[in-house]
Amino acid sequence: MRQKAYFGVEGLDKIVSQGVSYGSQIMLEGDTGVGKTVLAGEFIKEGLRCGDVCIYVACDEPPAVMRRHLGTFKVGTQAYEEAERLIFVDAYEEEASSEKFHIADQHNLDKYFALEKEFLKRFAGRRIRLVVDSLSTLFTPFEPAEILEFHRSRLKYLRKCGALTLDIFVDGVLEDRVVAIASHLYNVILKMKFGGSETRPVRILQVGKVRSGRFSSTPYMFGISSTFGVLVATELEV
Repeated sequence: MRQKAYFGVEGLDKIVSQGVSYGSQIMLEGDTGVGKTVLAGEFIKEGLRCGDVCIYVACDEPPAVMRRHLGTFKVGTQAYEEAERLIFVDAYEEEASSEKFHIADQHNLDKYFALEKEFLKRFAGRRIRLVVDSLSTLFTPFEPAEILEFHRSRLKYLRKCGALTLDIFVDGVLEDRVVAIASHLYNVILKMKFGGSETRPVRILQVGKVRSGRFSSTPYMFGISSTFGVLVATELEV
C-alpha cells in the first residue's frame, strides 16, 4: 500500500517533494477568500485518484458547494459517494440538513469526535483523508482551554488511526494564542494569505514543518485558476 500522500497541486508537491505520510496532520491557515477551499478540493481530488476514502466536513458552507467545486475539476461526486469513497458531512445546516451525514449539534465537541471515530472505525484498514473546512468555525463557541484539551486528544487519536488530516483555520476567528498553541500539534503547516500592495495584491503560500524543520517557510506566490485550481509559482519567491 502506498505510504506517502501528495496534495495534488504541482507547485506545492514540488516544494514538499517527499510527500507526507498517512497519519500526518496538516494545518491550513489563511485569510478569508484566499483559496483554502480550492486547495482542499484538489487534496480530495488527489485522494480519490489514489484510491483513498475522502471525508469532507463542511462547516462554513453546505456540502453542495464543494460538490460543485469538484465538478469544475471534472470530478463527478455521485459515483464516489455511492461507493463510499467520498463522504460529505454537513456541519453547516445542522437540524435542517438533508445530507446522509450531518452534525445535529455543533455545540458538542464530544458528539463531533464520536462521529469522526465512527468513520475511522467504518473504514479501518483503508487510507483515509479527512478534511475539516473549517475547524476554527467549529471551535468558535468554546473556551481556549476546552479547545486545546479536545484538540490534543483528537489529533492523537487520528494519528493512531493513520488518518491523513487537513484541518482548515480561518484567520481572525480564534484567538492568535490558541491558534499558535494548536499549530504545534501538527506535522505540517500551510499558510495562505494576501500580500503585496493595494494596487498589486498577490497571494502568498508558505509551507512550514514544526517538528523537524525539514521544510522551508519561504513565501511563494500563487494564483487561482478556474480550470487548474491552485497554481504555485515555485520560481517566484516573495
